[in-house]
Amino acid sequence: MTAGDHFHGDVVHMNQTTNSVGIDKRSMVPAAVPTPSTPSGLEQALEALLPLLQELRRQLGEQERPLAVRTVEAAEAEIAASAEPESRRTALERIGGIAESAGPAGASALAVIHQILTLLGG
Repeated sequence: MTAGDHFHGDVVHMNQTTNSVGIDKRSMVPAAVPTPSTPSGLEQALEALLPLLQELRRQLGEQERPLAVRTVEAAEAEIAASAEPESRRTALERIGGIAESAGPAGASALAVIHQILTLLGG
């Protein structure tokens, strides 16, 4: 059973016996979906990416690349606002391209972006 399954009524199991009498009246309650007490690998990687993006924006600002800074800011906001993997993937790929073009300044962010894309299955 999965967490979304709901069954109502009696459940009867007959195991090829003769003279079976009775019915099992125990209720079948779906198992609760466990709430993770520790962050998943994806959540940890996204949290690790945030300070790296702040540093990348600072480095880009020093290089006087305002369009790249605005693009990183917009993609960062999109990642934070959307839980859909495809939206996050697109935003991460945009940031990854900018981080790659930034050279050594974007290397750390690029490594974490690749890790996140792997976790997202891409």
